[in-house]
Amino acid sequence: MQTLILTKNLHKVFDAGEVAVQALKGVDLNIPEGQFVVILGPSGSGKSTLLNILGGMDTPTEGEFLYRGTPLQNLNKHELTRFRRKAVGFIFQFYNLMPNLTTYENVALAAEISDNPLDPHKVLGEIGLTDREDHFPAQLSGGQQQRVAIARAIAKNPDILLCDEPTGALDYETGKQVLNYLQKINRQMGKTLIIITHNASIGSMADRVIYIRDGRVSRTVFNEHPVTADEVNW
Repeated sequence: MQTLILTKNLHKVFDAGEVAVQALKGVDLNIPEGQFVVILGPSGSGKSTLLNILGGMDTPTEGEFLYRGTPLQNLNKHELTRFRRKAVGFIFQFYNLMPNLTTYENVALAAEISDNPLDPHKVLGEIGLTDREDHFPAQLSGGQQQRVAIARAIAKNPDILLCDEPTGALDYETGKQVLNYLQKINRQMGKTLIIITHNASIGSMADRVIYIRDGRVSRTVFNEHPVTADEVNW
């Protein structure tokens, strides 16, 4: 499989006044296109910092970050914006929907900034929200809002879906539904899916699990037979 994301000796240091906080301490990754990857680690391990760099929302202090072989670590803000717009779809824990836009409008807005978007109506149909297109976020359940956020990310037709604790604000049953949707997108559409979480159970669904601790990759586990969300031992 073709390498989509490659990092070499990735470091990130934050200036916290008189103290420098080293969030990443030499992270090496090689993520092939089309894989389902879970980045697993406790709070403060550096996994969110890593996700921000992979999504072009931040830059490393040191090291290399390559996307399809092209170095991105030295891009300016405008160049990073173009990378995010073209290549990355984001799914956040707390949805981040526009409250004054309907379901359809939230998804269509994302599609409008893409060079090669998918049809918002079709995407919403695939994710089971055709009958909620005219509803505003406040009229939707948490699970429905998260599905709108997923549809919004997919409509851009990105190469990568980056998910930050996508089930963290959901109950057990709704979380399973959302994870099943995400796995379906990965398997059927071939999108590279990267989920960061502290929930170790989700790792059994992934092709590989990358464990982050104290700013470093502590180990990587490959799953020959990933399970569905319904089979996860929660």
